Amino acid sequence: MAVDIDYDVVVVGGSFAGLAVAMQLRGRRVLIVDQYPIGSHQISACGTPLTTARAVGAQASTLETHNTLALHAAGKTIHFPLKDPYITFDYRAFCQAMLRQTDAEVWQVRGTALDARQVETSNGPVDARFVVNASGWRAHPKEIAPDNRQAHPAGYGLETELPLRWQDPGLHFYFIKQWVRNGYAWIFPCGGTTRFGIGSFNRNDQLRPALDRFLSHLGLKSAQTHGGVLAIGRRQPLHEGVFLVGDAAGQCLPVTGEGIRTAIFHGLHCGRAIARALAGDLNASQARHLYALQVRSMDRFHRRLLTLQTIVAHTPEPLLAAAARVCARPSTIDWIMTKYWVHSGWFAAPAT
Repeated sequence: MAVDIDYDVVVVGGSFAGLAVAMQLRGRRVLIVDQYPIGSHQISACGTPLTTARAVGAQASTLETHNTLALHAAGKTIHFPLKDPYITFDYRAFCQAMLRQTDAEVWQVRGTALDARQVETSNGPVDARFVVNASGWRAHPKEIAPDNRQAHPAGYGLETELPLRWQDPGLHFYFIKQWVRNGYAWIFPCGGTTRFGIGSFNRNDQLRPALDRFLSHLGLKSAQTHGGVLAIGRRQPLHEGVFLVGDAAGQCLPVTGEGIRTAIFHGLHCGRAIARALAGDLNASQARHLYALQVRSMDRFHRRLLTLQTIVAHTPEPLLAAAARVCARPSTIDWIMTKYWVHSGWFAAPAT
């Protein structure tokens, strides 16, 4: 059936990127379309810098704050002090905190087709002045054919959360090639629970057996799992007039697999560009151009991370451990992390 309602903006996808867009559009008629209730469908490890949570008013979702990062390789453990801490958080609470800062209407329906002015949903078509695709890694614009996936590399992650408190502080990453050849395992403490996961940038790696081996090494067994694709293959930020944000645009970072901060960062910029167009400061074409310029300004850094990812994949564990020891010096790690944040999405103060 046809839905006779017009919106200023329809956002397809109600996770980090889509909610960040909607946060910038208060006072406008905004519709968020998602097949799941907001905050109900966690697929990530849910770790991000504390500054990111503060920027979107979601710091109350924090489960544990981490001031160190620990890298395990070749039987060695190297600790990296973090001047700006990371947090692990409750996905539902984080998303609901973002949603409360929007004026958006939410439909729990499936968005089946998008163009620049209309979204087909399972309830019928909905018209809008602007359409944003924030539907995640499953979003495939028509020009990305299945046989062209090699041009759009991806990572893959699988995680389980167990009801135990991990005693070693910090976020832990394990580079042990007998578990995963081109990737890593992780342990993320979350207060009273702990998340254990495996990530790989090789689509042929079998993640469930690798996760089982990792847990067995720790004397543990897997519970229910969740996971998905790490969308590190950059796509165009616009497709036939539709804004693509977050994993839909391949804005997850190579090497680290960090995608929450970048999804929020680009989502805020996308929302601001659209807000300026709705206010009459820009026309629609200028708003799209402004967003595309902002995204493309980070393409060079993204390509460098893809190169580094290949280097890490072919570096023996003892050499990785040696390089990590050099990088773990406080002045060095501060410089590295500052460069990393600035070139991939910096939050120095709460977004307005």
